Amino acid sequence: MVLLLIWVLPIPTLAARGSIRNHLLLIQQLLVSTDYERALDEVQVARQEPHGTDEDVTLSLYEGILLYELRRKDEAKAAFRGAFLLDPQAPLPVPVSPKIQADVDTFRQQAEAELKAMPHPPTQPEDVSPPKNPSVASTPSPPSRLRRYALIPALAGGAVAVAGGISWGIARGEYNRLRHDDPRIVNTAQVEQIGSRGRAWQTVGFSLLGVGAASLVTAAGMYLLGAPDPSAPTIGVSTNGTSAVLYGRWP
Repeated sequence: MVLLLIWVLPIPTLAARGSIRNHLLLIQQLLVSTDYERALDEVQVARQEPHGTDEDVTLSLYEGILLYELRRKDEAKAAFRGAFLLDPQAPLPVPVSPKIQADVDTFRQQAEAELKAMPHPPTQPEDVSPPKNPSVASTPSPPSRLRRYALIPALAGGAVAVAGGISWGIARGEYNRLRHDDPRIVNTAQVEQIGSRGRAWQTVGFSLLGVGAASLVTAAGMYLLGAPDPSAPTIGVSTNGTSAVLYGRWP
């Protein structure tokens, strides 16, 4: 039996923070409103955020479009080249004028030609000889890895589910204040404020409960698929209002 204690973080810390997607949306809005300088500054800010290759390509394409609109064609060409060297088939994130599109197609073809001209590393010969010590050389099978990593979504799902329960409890508390005519409520404005706050907590609670339940189901599925034992794991969550306890049998 494994007992794990999870301190429930305040709801604001569970809210999603700004991400590269928010920057891309702002860049698009500034581009559409022809505020090219500010959009170009936002591209540089967005590059400081953690992001993957797809976002890097999109940022370079936005940069190329913005530089082209600012009549900085040489810099625009360099930005487009960088994007197409990463992904020669990447589409432009927004429609552009026929003039820009024609030049972009040219830049794309040039990048494709560069990629074709680049030398490829020699292919390593495949070693078909058996390992000297199979018991040492063998790696864990995918099912065993699934079972091992199932603990991650289980812990996350438990924490999120408990946070959702607390949020829903707060919403019920606001509802009970209205239902039992709390003497501290003296005017209609307070009634509306309490009702609005209760609905907001209820929405947060249901959302977190849904995410938590999905994570726990995913963890259970990974656990079952990762072991030959057909018995399902026993997982439970309890709370005392300030902390959550996730309990169950884990190998």
